[in-house]
Amino acid sequence: MTLKGDMLADVDSVFFNSDEMAETITYTSDGTDKNISALIEIGTSSGEKWNLKERDRSYSDATFTIKQSDIPKPHAGDKILYNGKKYTFVTIDQYINGMYDLRFASKESAVSMGRLS
Repeated sequence: MTLKGDMLADVDSVFFNSDEMAETITYTSDGTDKNISALIEIGTSSGEKWNLKERDRSYSDATFTIKQSDIPKPHAGDKILYNGKKYTFVTIDQYINGMYDLRFASKESAVSMGRLS
């Protein structure tokens, strides 16, 4: 087997295995719910934000890494339910080797709107 083949096999057996690294989420697209495995990052690890006003609210952003075979075409209007919290699709951050890094956001904020003006 090639290195690429080994790595792709590891994607399913390790990274997207709920007994190892992945967690189960409910992904809703076009009104259809689907339970899938995902790698989840809540908040931002780099500290970079699209809008500096949102710096204190970075916990409301989440990156969900999913397999393209589970959700072939993520798009606006998609939702994720994770640990009882709903997230709304924002953008595709990256696509590589059959996996999407998808940015979602919740509507909750720890910052009062008065601080943002």
